[in-house]
Amino acid sequence: MKLFQIQHSSVSLPSALLFLSIYLLIAGTSCHQPVEYDSSAASGVVKLRLSDYTVAGNVSGIEDGRALCSLGNSEFLVTSGTGILYRFDSPSMTLDSSYAIGFGSGSGYGEIIYPKPGSVYIIGAAGKLIEVDLQTNSVAAEFEAGPLPTALCASTSSQRFFVADGSDCRIREVDTGSNTVLRSTEPLKETPVSLAAESYLEEYLLACCADEDGTVGRISLSTFYTSHLNLGSAGSDLSAFPAESIWAVVHPDWYASDGSISLCSNYFLPTVTEVTIAGHPTDVCSVPGTTLFYVLSYLGDGMSRVSSVNYLTGDRQEVLDIPGFPWDITSHANGEYLLILTSDT
Repeated sequence: MKLFQIQHSSVSLPSALLFLSIYLLIAGTSCHQPVEYDSSAASGVVKLRLSDYTVAGNVSGIEDGRALCSLGNSEFLVTSGTGILYRFDSPSMTLDSSYAIGFGSGSGYGEIIYPKPGSVYIIGAAGKLIEVDLQTNSVAAEFEAGPLPTALCASTSSQRFFVADGSDCRIREVDTGSNTVLRSTEPLKETPVSLAAESYLEEYLLACCADEDGTVGRISLSTFYTSHLNLGSAGSDLSAFPAESIWAVVHPDWYASDGSISLCSNYFLPTVTEVTIAGHPTDVCSVPGTTLFYVLSYLGDGMSRVSSVNYLTGDRQEVLDIPGFPWDITSHANGEYLLILTSDT
């Protein structure tokens, strides 16, 4: 089976519809033609040392890897479209264990979070959410929190998490103690594809939406009331900097040769600085102890690139080019290493 993959946080479609939608989206540009990827392509993780931008290790041979999750500083997880969860030892970059958490699917397994000690939560197949017990390496629970979950985000102040839904465009708050929905917003104007909770004042949750206006839903955590901001072009991912009133959204712009990142200061009336990013930026993460956002973008011709952007100055540095299509990027908690997930083309 073949399909086109544009971003891990997009709403998944059957392969035929996905092929058609992506072809219509970018076939008109002469800069980047559609590239076909095998749905079961092998994936790999590159570990980048941030002090000197050298590769500290890598792993390969992960079938259909889709999302990363750092477990502190010494371990990380990779979800797979085959329904297998991979657990790696980070210092040695070796596989610790792998086990099935569901059946293989062209949708699902594209988001994983770590909202409470001992458990991670994953968007599984058929719209289910899966809780995995890290002590027993087994599925602890499987449940629903909306018809079509598209993104997850852990709370910064409690053992709860948030779920964005691609069907009814609502954001739901889930209690990890009972795995039940506590609150739900009114529908957002557009489909949410990525979530980020701010930890500066712990007042807002942000939802990046997939529309041409670059809509960002801003949810008050006290009232769950939703307002909206427009950044001007479609976004694919966002990240909030820890303990700062700084956040960022990446814009792939598949009609042009390059995309951009919006650096946003303040949550209520943000000042926005736009910085051009080479290729099509699909994923972004912040790194503790720095003033840098790291952006993963697709350059075309089977190559991805990691770039750093300083939110204080807007300066950009091209850090590393990696073969493959971009899937996810994250950092370890101590800010020493960056993890980058790509799939073979």
